[in-house]
Amino acid sequence: MMKTLPSWLKLAITSRILPENDRKKLDRFQILNLDDNSDELLEFIRNKLPQIDSNRILECCQGSWFYVSQYSRALKANLLTLPSTSCSSNNNIVTIPRRCSLPNGDNALLAAIESELPTHLNLYLRLIVASRRPPSRQRLVAVTHLTANRAIQLIEVDLRECEPILESTDPLILSGAWRERFKHDECEEGHALWAQFIQRTGCETVQTFLEYAYHLAHSGELHYLDRIRTLRECGAELIELKFPVFDFMTTDLLIKAGAVILDVRQLQSDFVFACTSGDLDNVLLLLDSVNYDDLCSGLIAASSRGHTEICKLILKIDPRAAAHVDSQQWNALRSAACNNHENVVQLLIENGVEVDECGEGGRTALRAAAWSGYERVVRRLLEYGADVNKQDAEGRTALMAAAFMDHANIVKLLLENDALPNVVDKYGSTALHLAFSTGAETDEHTETITVLLKGGADLHIEDINDRNCLHIAANHGDRNLPLIIGCIQNIDIPDKNGRTPLMLASSQGHVFTCKQLIEYGADIDAIDESGRTPLIIAAMNGFLDVCKLLVNSGADEGHKDNDGAVALHYAVTHADSELSKILMTSTTVQATDTRGVHPLIIAAQRSSVEVVEELLRAGAPVQLQSHDGLSSLRAAALNGNESVLRFLLNYLHENNEALKLDEVDLDGIPLLHALLVARETNIVSTLLEYGASAAVRDSHGRSCAHIVAQLNDPKLAAIVWNYGAEFEARDEEGRTPLMIAVWASNYEICQFMLETIGVAPNVADYQGATALNIAANNGQRDIVILLLRFGAEPSICDNLGRCASDVAQLAGHDHIRLSLWQILKSAGGSADSSGFGSLPGSPTQQSKAKFLLQQKNLKPSCKSNTLQITH
Repeated sequence: MMKTLPSWLKLAITSRILPENDRKKLDRFQILNLDDNSDELLEFIRNKLPQIDSNRILECCQGSWFYVSQYSRALKANLLTLPSTSCSSNNNIVTIPRRCSLPNGDNALLAAIESELPTHLNLYLRLIVASRRPPSRQRLVAVTHLTANRAIQLIEVDLRECEPILESTDPLILSGAWRERFKHDECEEGHALWAQFIQRTGCETVQTFLEYAYHLAHSGELHYLDRIRTLRECGAELIELKFPVFDFMTTDLLIKAGAVILDVRQLQSDFVFACTSGDLDNVLLLLDSVNYDDLCSGLIAASSRGHTEICKLILKIDPRAAAHVDSQQWNALRSAACNNHENVVQLLIENGVEVDECGEGGRTALRAAAWSGYERVVRRLLEYGADVNKQDAEGRTALMAAAFMDHANIVKLLLENDALPNVVDKYGSTALHLAFSTGAETDEHTETITVLLKGGADLHIEDINDRNCLHIAANHGDRNLPLIIGCIQNIDIPDKNGRTPLMLASSQGHVFTCKQLIEYGADIDAIDESGRTPLIIAAMNGFLDVCKLLVNSGADEGHKDNDGAVALHYAVTHADSELSKILMTSTTVQATDTRGVHPLIIAAQRSSVEVVEELLRAGAPVQLQSHDGLSSLRAAALNGNESVLRFLLNYLHENNEALKLDEVDLDGIPLLHALLVARETNIVSTLLEYGASAAVRDSHGRSCAHIVAQLNDPKLAAIVWNYGAEFEARDEEGRTPLMIAVWASNYEICQFMLETIGVAPNVADYQGATALNIAANNGQRDIVILLLRFGAEPSICDNLGRCASDVAQLAGHDHIRLSLWQILKSAGGSADSSGFGSLPGSPTQQSKAKFLLQQKNLKPSCKSNTLQITH
């Protein structure tokens, strides 16, 4: 049939009669009722369900071909049993006194089948329906496992049990009533899970990013409260679209997140865009084919732009659209009020819209108008009976919104209309709290504060952090502090963390506010729960002017907090020598915290030479170590501060003080070793240049050579070798650096030590093991080859009489053992297939070979230097 129709005509086929609402959408099309003749359906029933009375099936399926197909598949999968009235093999009806138990209609059939399917069926259905395209079996398993925390094996079992209801098992495709079971917001959970899955696995392509946006747009406010921010963090602002994608909700979300549509003209066919732009002609053209969701979105868009005629038109077609709240908690009335369209507000209310209509967020039109500062709209809404004290989901009222935005005229109007000034939100904040939290410096802000105070706002109400309005004003440096400071009963009242208003002002660097509080008698040495004073808090944050003010006002520079630190401990973390200087006294430069750390040690960990210089000039103890053995010199070195390190070294040298470069810490580790492990090449070179010993040992007898051997770093090895590191040195186990390198399988450093330094390969540790024995034990063929080429002797035995071959055999490395045998075979110098090549001859070679033969019950051939096994 498709071949007989024009190529531009799309043929849509439905398996059952369309509902009346859906038929209206197709009024402009010719509907071909292909199943007007029930004979075709009866024939289909007889083919699919020959064992059941076809007339009863025809009655119960209600014209649904899907019903017949699904019933047949359910019977084959033993999900259902034959009904009480069925046909025998000779098509004679078996008569039963009661009526048959056939499910009546698609929904009843699905309910009967569902009871036999996995309990997580709805989860799988939502995921399949929510997917932009049929998901592969593997992808559905992955998203279910990752987001729903279901075991993969259980998911696979469930999907196998669901196969009778699937049109395709890979990709997973639903049809008929199964696919239509969940629509619109019923699939929000599925969209949320897909979005979570894509977020975790990454948006590597633009297509994946757009799918992520699609699922976010449809996931509902419950799952993603800030979807715009989420997309912006993923780079939505870098996306340029040539046309809208997927649907209006996705495109709208992308645009709000920063994506750009390059050719706006292509949006002219979009109903919502037409409503937004006020294109009445295009709205009329598209009106017949628009769905309910787009109709509602169009009304919200038109209301936000003040297109009254379009709003009238949509309300005439479907008045229900006026009460619709979208996923962002916007409805038509709120949109109009927020954008100062008084005429649309009036139109909507006169058409029956509830003046306090709002979604789950609870944000009314009055709150929106108050936030935006539109006095005429606020007045109109109040005239229509808007609840002036209605709170949103966060407990905030229209008065709070106006106060936060410093709309003094709106605040006054709302108070005149019985707005309660001391209502608190879920954070315990009042309108006055919110007004002070902006820290604005405008005349409108001052007027807002004044109006609230005259309107009865209580200064002493505390929020969930136990902060009253004085705390908030001080924290934000509000210039209106003098309006309230004299009315507060206790200027030093602490908040939840024990911080006074002066501490909060100090923490933000508000010098003028601090000065006002001090003038009104604030305690400059008050302490919070951490034992910190305003001076310590200001020093922590690097506020020089506040510190100057507090010191000049008599603040105690020597006060210690609960960690034993004075203000100077915190000041030296900033590269501001003047800040540190004003806090330096003969006491503070010597002060140690609970760990024994003094300010110079902390300064050395930073990179400011100027701060270190000021501390030393003030008498800081350069040699004093912390409780764990950390000195200022060691701190500078370990933090890679070469400039500070050189300054300290020069200072010690000029003052004839010992450098103590070879001291070990409490764990017995020399500074040079720690720097080698950290691969601080420049710092290592600096210390060696100033006289640090390359032969220094740790508590295990390891030298610098042992450390670089473990690190496999020839560059560091060359540095310490040039300064006298001994690469034949032994540790407490008698191991040389070469042995350490072999144990770590470090080929590069082994080659460097053998080839460049020329270390002896046959030295044995205190257990008699050589480097070759170790390599054989570890199965390191490349290192075995390397050692042999530089003269390692395979016949040397350890204290237990084991040679390298024995060790390899015991360790299960037969390839090494066989290779070592072949080496002895080629002792005359011939190359062999093992790849070891010729070995250098030696006078003792034959005698050592005989010793090896005795160990392995082997005897030499009298004809040649080959080995034979004695049977």
